Amino acid sequence: MAKRKKTLRWHPAFYAGIQIELQEDAGRLEFKAEHALGSEPVRADLLIIKKTDDRPLKKRIGKIFRTHNIVEYKSPGHSLTIDAFYKACGYVNLYKAVTGGADEVKITDMTLTLVCSRYLGRLISHLEKVRGYSIREAAPGVYYVNGDIIPIQIILLHRLPEEENRWLRSLTNRMTEKEEISRLLENYEGHKEDPLYRTVMDLVVRANWKKFEEVRTEMCDALVELMEDYVKEQVEEQREAGMKSLICSLRNLGISRKETALQLAEQYSLSDESAEQYVEKYWEK
Repeated sequence: MAKRKKTLRWHPAFYAGIQIELQEDAGRLEFKAEHALGSEPVRADLLIIKKTDDRPLKKRIGKIFRTHNIVEYKSPGHSLTIDAFYKACGYVNLYKAVTGGADEVKITDMTLTLVCSRYLGRLISHLEKVRGYSIREAAPGVYYVNGDIIPIQIILLHRLPEEENRWLRSLTNRMTEKEEISRLLENYEGHKEDPLYRTVMDLVVRANWKKFEEVRTEMCDALVELMEDYVKEQVEEQREAGMKSLICSLRNLGISRKETALQLAEQYSLSDESAEQYVEKYWEK
């Protein structure tokens, strides 16, 4: 039987990561993940609402923010294509059109942020040659797209400075530097009870499992704890997959539910009640 590949859920980790990065201004921001745009099932990845004042945010990734800020995120392995750019622009226009009363949300109070991990040669060429925009790197990893009515920025995660944006930068499946892993864990050690940090760290460990295994013996207790949790989860998944396979095999052989439960309890050291629950769960699947 082919081993089931575990899907990595990058977007929740990104939502957590950007809240970590902007936590110095958290009291001035409201984060709405997968914000529905109107009554139709169209959702922007993230809407960040900034309380109305003229003070810029402290982190450079949020300097352009106005009141209503649409954020689109592409996980590793997915490109920010030309069509993805236009789709995100559509989100801005749709949000402006369906939110509040007539012209309640001013287009001049909106921004668009596009976040990705891949080089954007084709998109940048299109924006410059077809749209007539100009692009400049305002800060490492932060590119301003000038020429539209709204401020637009593109954030390349791997280009962000580690000291300022450690948690967004860590959203990669290509982590290679032991020193960077060590610094990440050192920072995590002081925040491991915070669910935002836990969400990002759990994803980073899963996405870079082999590299973390290489340095496991050199790392702190926080990493060992995370890895033990992951190993336990993997063992439990494999154990349950084995039980499901046994149940289905015995069922196909015409073995009764009662006898199947007895065999399952004996083979996997389960109570009669637990064995019966697993049989009920997988008998028809």
